[in-house]
Amino acid sequence: MKALKPFFMAASLLVVPACSQAGPADQKADVPAVKYDVELSDKDAIEQIIHDYLMENPEVVMDALVAYEAKQDWASVEAVRSAIYNDSRDVVIGPVDANVTIVEFFDYNCTYCKKTTDWLVNIIKEHPNDVRVIFKELPILDGRTQTSKNAARAALAAHKQGKYLDMHVALMNARGLSQSRIEEIAENEGLNVSKLIKDMEDSKINNLIQDNMVVGQKLRPLTGTPFFIIGDEFLSGANVTRLDEMLDKALNG
Repeated sequence: MKALKPFFMAASLLVVPACSQAGPADQKADVPAVKYDVELSDKDAIEQIIHDYLMENPEVVMDALVAYEAKQDWASVEAVRSAIYNDSRDVVIGPVDANVTIVEFFDYNCTYCKKTTDWLVNIIKEHPNDVRVIFKELPILDGRTQTSKNAARAALAAHKQGKYLDMHVALMNARGLSQSRIEEIAENEGLNVSKLIKDMEDSKINNLIQDNMVVGQKLRPLTGTPFFIIGDEFLSGANVTRLDEMLDKALNG
């Protein structure tokens, strides 16, 4: 009986007009009367009404399922909100009191992440006071590439030399991220390569990456990288047009 409760609630909305004791003067002129000659206690009749209505309007079910999935997706974001927004170990660019925070989960071997790099860098340049970006290293392709996690370590190690964004962009623009290639990129970006190599083995860096992986696994809507959270919306993929829409809404909403 408990499982039927939502159906009875929905059915009550359908049959109440017929059960109402209000006279014609009490009813809104633009609301047509719904005539179902059933009692609210008549379960079979109510189930038949619901069945008929859903068969005639199947889009109602689809809309409800989409809304339910969206609600569950956002609940998974809320469940790890502190880990997403308040981890002091993360690299953050932009003022603490920025109007909008953009969070990106990414992998340096992800083709789609590479496609959104210029977009994100331009946003940082165009909105230095209004936008704050949190970079979340998520080397989910490491099982295949064997280089994603190492690249993430290199970027975080570069942060210790104040060169995170330079290294981040260079790694995104590169292919074949072997250790020797990473060292070459670091040298080209003006980093102390010896220090970088040493810092890449810092347990704190490894722990941060592992913690990001745990957070990523808990995010229902994160189906791949890049994964963006902007304001109260999220996107898994490299749809720059949609990202612009999300940012515009967050800035001007």
